[in-house]
Amino acid sequence: MYVQRIIHVPALGKNAALRAALEERNKAGNALAPHALSMSMFAPEPAFIDSIRFESLAAIEAYQENPARATWADNITPCLSRPQSVFLYEELGQPQAAMGTPPKYIIRNRYAQAPGKGRELQAVLQERVEKTRTPGLLGARLSRQVASLDGPAFAVSLYFPSMAAIDEFRAANDKDPTLRTFQTQVAALVRAPMQQRINRLLIPFSARA
Repeated sequence: MYVQRIIHVPALGKNAALRAALEERNKAGNALAPHALSMSMFAPEPAFIDSIRFESLAAIEAYQENPARATWADNITPCLSRPQSVFLYEELGQPQAAMGTPPKYIIRNRYAQAPGKGRELQAVLQERVEKTRTPGLLGARLSRQVASLDGPAFAVSLYFPSMAAIDEFRAANDKDPTLRTFQTQVAALVRAPMQQRINRLLIPFSARA
């Protein structure tokens, strides 16, 4: 399973128009592939993030060749301050737990692996995703970036029902003795500090996705 993430930065005064165009595009695009929409929080500039889920790379090719994409682009492009950035991730396994409550917020932690440490880093991250049951957390998912310009990397997505739940999660982490061990393991396997983003989920993937 793959997820393509497209970052849209609105031109000045175009936030509402861009959001409307993306919501319209995502509603229509769901007939071709599952779409979700989120927006950045606590970032240097506002941005909307399209997430599109595909079963295979061949499915991405078929999606890109669909003529409807040109019409969607005509509505979105005038609202942008610059061309979109596009990233591709391969999802590794299922979410940590079935999320009966729909998530509203996502914390995404990106880890850039040190040379030759990819398998070790993946194993450490996967164990943390699968075994950790931290209060406030709805679920977690591990993914691997495909075709990264700055080298191989993994991302852990953490799902929350509210900002209060993120508070609960952070407080629990402060008391978790296993977290320091995890952080020490990761530090020996990465080539750069972890990058963290917080997004508010505006339109989730459909339940069937």
